[in-house]
Amino acid sequence: MKHPIFFLFILMLFSSTLQAKYLRATLFMENGVIKKGLAEKVQSTDSKVNFKTDDRSKIEKIASREIKRIEFEDADGTTYIAENLYAVTANILSGKFSRSSKKKWFYMIYDKNARIGYITETGSNRPNAGGTSRVITYGNTAYFFGKKDSEELVFGYSESSGSNLAVGTDSLIRKMAAEAFGDCPQIMDAIQKTDFSQTQAIDQLKAIFEHNTCP
Repeated sequence: MKHPIFFLFILMLFSSTLQAKYLRATLFMENGVIKKGLAEKVQSTDSKVNFKTDDRSKIEKIASREIKRIEFEDADGTTYIAENLYAVTANILSGKFSRSSKKKWFYMIYDKNARIGYITETGSNRPNAGGTSRVITYGNTAYFFGKKDSEELVFGYSESSGSNLAVGTDSLIRKMAAEAFGDCPQIMDAIQKTDFSQTQAIDQLKAIFEHNTCP
């Protein structure tokens, strides 16, 4: 009798783990339809979103291009908002701007007069091609910002989880801000007057957006 109880326990544990991957979610579709149910949190390059109306329903894989915004809520009531937007970056050598060919999922940390979102890339630990050593890459978080109603965000700042390396302060933030807010003199004036620091750049941008508007 011990074996059936043991296998029942394993099945229950597996079921609870599987359900834990899904959060309560509201999907705002590009066609205006709103879907409510459960969904897995998305990664920046996910082309599909796993969604189901309740715990017992089958998983529906919805193309990311059909979704504009997702509002997640975890068991503690914490809300996470993901938006599907284009990412604009600048080439380090040429300085030319380029927009991603496909939209990416950004988690929003500021969404008022302007928007700030982030993309997180996880690190890896894998053997090299010859199998003689291991290649370790650290994860990083890249922050992007832009206008409230724009379908794109521009790169502003990036930090690595494995070191104190930070990329994207002062000159780069000003350059990218000019691309996003070139027709917003009040915001651009505030950005030009700010000395952005590695540890405070995002808070400084929030403060600028909080006190300055774009006509």
